[in-house]
Order: sequence, then C-alpha cells, then structure tokens
Amino acid sequence: KKKKKKVFKLSLEDTEDFNAKLLKRGVVYISRIPPRMGPVKLKQLLAEYGIVTRLYLKEEDKAVRKRRLKGKGRGGKRFVEGWVEFENKSVAKRVGHGLNNTPITNQKRNVHHGDLWNIKYLRKFQWSHLTEKVAYERRVRDQKLRVEIMQAKRENAAYSSLVEAGKKMDHIEARRTKKRKPNDD
Repeated sequence: KKKKKKVFKLSLEDTEDFNAKLLKRGVVYISRIPPRMGPVKLKQLLAEYGIVTRLYLKEEDKAVRKRRLKGKGRGGKRFVEGWVEFENKSVAKRVGHGLNNTPITNQKRNVHHGDLWNIKYLRKFQWSHLTEKVAYERRVRDQKLRVEIMQAKRENAAYSSLVEAGKKMDHIEARRTKKRKPNDD
C-alpha cells in the first residue's frame, strides 16, 4: 500500500511572515568572479559577513570558453558575474560598501591573492527580479531558435522543390530527346 502524503496547510499568517522576511533580504551584485572561484567558495567567503540565503552565478559563454581552451587555458568552469542574497539588507549593504575594491585575500599562497572584490549593493532589488530576467532571456533564446528552425525548414523545402522541378525538367528533356532520335534517322 502507498502511504498517503501529509499535506501541510499554510496559514495566512505564515505566508505573510514569509513575505515579510523576503522583503528584509538584500541582494549584492558581483561584476567579476575570479578564475577558480565557484559557488561553494564564494558562499564560504561571504558567509563570514552574514547568512547567505541564495546565490546565482552566470557561466561564461560557450564560445568564449571554447576560445579559452583552444588557447591552452585551464579547463574548469568559469563564471562571469553573480548575485548573492543575504538574509538581512543591512548586512548586504555593509558587504557591498565595505568589500568593494578590497583584496579577496591577503594570504600570498592563496589562488585569489591579488584579486579584488567588485561588489555593489542593489537597492530595491528583489531575487524575483533576477529570476524574471533569467526566464525572459531563456524565452527570447527559445524564440530565436524556433525562428531559425522555421527558416531552415523553409529553405530546405524550397531547395527540395527546386530539386524536384529540376528532376521533372530533366525527365521531360530526356523524353524529348528520345522522341527526336528516331526522327533524325
């Protein structure tokens, strides 16, 4: 027998509390992610300043990665930019203003020695704005792909119709030459 899943009913107060918590969160934008820094490392570094609730890093473009690897670059994933959401706006403001243009680390043997933080606090920015932007970009990309596929199908159909017409013309021409040959003798 299958066990019935217990349905948790949310009260109006719980949802209002959750929405109020979402409004208290702050988002910072990181304009440059150093090489060899992934989401785990970034969260670890920024968790020293406050509770990180969410993190989104944008991967580098496939063409750029291919070019980098062709030029004997290192193989790992690289990220171009990122957004980090802190549980509290004041922490996000402090991180945005305090860490901007400061070294990531002072340890000389660390991989990120010499790299600077490029962080900006985004005022009145909610995480939902970011997810809307990502969804919009995905829809635009899908639409462009559909248009390209339709164009390719149209070109293929036009080409195949020309090929068929050419075959018909060749067949007609072959019959005409066949009729002419007995008359020429």
